Amino acid sequence: MSENPVPAPGSTPASTASPAGPTNPVAAAAALTQKLNELEQVAKGLSEKYGCYADIEAQIAAARTQITNGKLTDAQGAVEKVSVAVWRAQSSADAEPVAWLLLGIEIGFLVLILSLGYFVLRYPDYWLWKDLVGNNAKAAWFGALGGVTIGIYGLYTHISGKDFDRSFRLWYLCKPIMGAIFGWFVYLVYYVGVISAQGTSSDGKIDKPQLAFLIAFLAGFSERFTIKTIDRFMTVLTVGEDPKKGSGPKPPPTAAGQP
Repeated sequence: MSENPVPAPGSTPASTASPAGPTNPVAAAAALTQKLNELEQVAKGLSEKYGCYADIEAQIAAARTQITNGKLTDAQGAVEKVSVAVWRAQSSADAEPVAWLLLGIEIGFLVLILSLGYFVLRYPDYWLWKDLVGNNAKAAWFGALGGVTIGIYGLYTHISGKDFDRSFRLWYLCKPIMGAIFGWFVYLVYYVGVISAQGTSSDGKIDKPQLAFLIAFLAGFSERFTIKTIDRFMTVLTVGEDPKKGSGPKPPPTAAGQP
């Protein structure tokens, strides 16, 4: 925790009460400057411990310029933005141990998934999975791999960007499992030929296992891809035809008077 806690955005500490109205611009500028100084001290403390916060420093500089130029209304909004940015940065810094713990768990998931794939390939006739390993199980495996990949990428992005939100910890824990389910489901939707994709056969079915596993990985990696696939699937069920099937090239327009 920082020695200078930042109030939640929207709150007004006693030492930084709302500035005086337009009739007293000097007092208003002094109050904004004082609040900005307090936020700057917190930002400097975070920078000394966790690295550079260039975006916050730029926002502070912009707010000071507005105060100097007498644009107190704009400066008030800029100071509030700085307050939100500092609050978010401090929350991320306080939650960083949780982020590193989740990263360790995600790496553990990755090792488990890769180890399972290795042993299945190395000992295909082992009784535990001899009758279970098929394209459906492989699709779920690739979906889980996509899920753990986006989990690790997300942690890397938010730890380096210093904006990690601990409220998403359940998402990180469940993502490999949800990736396996999404990968299997989306693979099944494409495999039965209900909807088509590039590289499928004339009846819409997947004729290359590599394409099927790529689709499963993308489904585990991207929730947006899975949701779009479900939307298309629901459209096919309600309308009766995949809009991407049979959409061949349109004939060129004919000139006026020609057949």
